[in-house]
Amino acid sequence: MQPREKDSPARTLHSAKARPLREVGKADLSDVQVKKFRPTDAAAISHFVREGYVAYTGIYAPSLIAACRSFCLDRFHHRLQQSTKRKLAQDVNGWAVEIVEAFAKTDLYDRFITHPKSLALLQRYLGPDLAILGYDALWINVPRDRDPVLLKGIHSDAWTGTSIHTLFAKTFFTDCDAYNGMSVCPGSHLQGMIPVRNRAVDPACDVAFNSVNLSTMKAGDLLIWHPLLLHSTTGHSDTNIRISLTSRYTSTETPFSSQERALGYRTLSVGPMNQVGRMIGNDLLTPFRTYGGFVGIDRRMGAVYPHSDYKNGY
Repeated sequence: MQPREKDSPARTLHSAKARPLREVGKADLSDVQVKKFRPTDAAAISHFVREGYVAYTGIYAPSLIAACRSFCLDRFHHRLQQSTKRKLAQDVNGWAVEIVEAFAKTDLYDRFITHPKSLALLQRYLGPDLAILGYDALWINVPRDRDPVLLKGIHSDAWTGTSIHTLFAKTFFTDCDAYNGMSVCPGSHLQGMIPVRNRAVDPACDVAFNSVNLSTMKAGDLLIWHPLLLHSTTGHSDTNIRISLTSRYTSTETPFSSQERALGYRTLSVGPMNQVGRMIGNDLLTPFRTYGGFVGIDRRMGAVYPHSDYKNGY
């Protein structure tokens, strides 16, 4: 373990050294050079199936990631300054909730979730009928934070109500270092629903999984993983802030869990078979609904039904 470095202001994003604050459960944590795939690399699918996760690079334009980072970081520092000025306790998790709620209402967020490269990539995993579930999670990992919400041990997202048909996608708005990123247990998803006790793997199982520290993730990289994959927060840096956004994607053609139905979703794309059905009009396929008239869809839905003709008044 490295000696503790002199503290620096929270605004610092990157430094040469940092210090881990905790080990990741009982797993054997190892630092490896994680392979990153390009968006069109066919080998990534095989990696996902076997390992349960994939790291991608080269999806988002640097300018888009920089804008997202600035949006989040500026609001974080404003809250930090107000907290210091008023001598109030810091609530980084609460601030992140406020920031992501504001972010979700912006045009910047729309540009982010409808980015053509990310949509094409997600459709390769989930099919053409793509939706993003409600309530994205913004993670602001700051130095020496002891909030358990921001320092998660080894867990599976399927434990907390996510359907096994759902795909997790984390976009990094800042670089990770050796101490403040995310760690995964490759292949653990292939063991099915691992028993849980008190938010951790049930000790009665007497199992241990090797854990890989994804310390080389950079701003703009995308990490996707299966909801059965065991993973954790690596820890916290002494000096660096890590900001990332986790979203959940699914196909509208697969079952939703009760939690996912409650949180809602936004349709991002509709496949050709469902576009045909929509132009007919309804699931009953009502005959001759548009016979002799205009065959098309309401133009307000043009973003998700791009193959229809559109006409004023419809």
